[in-house]
Amino acid sequence: MKSARNVIVILILIGLLILSWFTAGTRFVDTDQSVVALTFDDGPNPPYTEQLLQTLEEKQVKATFFLIGQEVTAHPETARQILNNGHEIGGHSSDWKTLAFESPEGMENKLEKMNEAFASVGITNVALFRPPGGFLLPWQRTLLVERGLTHISANVVVGDWKELDAQTICDRVLKKVHPGSIIALHDGGGNRSATIAAVPLIIDDLKAKGYEFVTVSELLNM
Repeated sequence: MKSARNVIVILILIGLLILSWFTAGTRFVDTDQSVVALTFDDGPNPPYTEQLLQTLEEKQVKATFFLIGQEVTAHPETARQILNNGHEIGGHSSDWKTLAFESPEGMENKLEKMNEAFASVGITNVALFRPPGGFLLPWQRTLLVERGLTHISANVVVGDWKELDAQTICDRVLKKVHPGSIIALHDGGGNRSATIAAVPLIIDDLKAKGYEFVTVSELLNM
């Protein structure tokens, strides 16, 4: 009996992996141009987001921030700073909870709450969405399309939310990146000192290799 249960669990996990693969958003763009998109999740998150914005300004790089509605409400000035600095903003739901098991009404409610939080700080016309956890069910993707939202994932995910040092984060990014990559890092969700320290290393190394940094929308247009 125990063996049968284990088989069932394994089959379920395999099914979820297959489902996540086919329902993941855009992970990269097929291009031979040396361009990448740098993205950040889970913010705004003072003081790390402000430190990140300073680094991006110094390096003259525009990034795409996938913001959480409740964090925008909690830190409106930081959200406005992201917007005023000319970075692209996408949605990351109203909170961190996965959307995969939400009902249609529940998902609509979360998207509405997110939009209300965004509108309160002047963020409008959001066209990109990255769900917490990275994937959605097929009907949920249809709902995004109906709302004019493009589902964005990433092909460079390095676990920077774990207890890693800056050099390890940088090395993992450089190992996975290729032309057209979307890099997913985190400025929110806790202490992001290591990620903030890794960002200038990543930018300098990729620029030295001839890469140009663009926003996700600019990458999609290629």
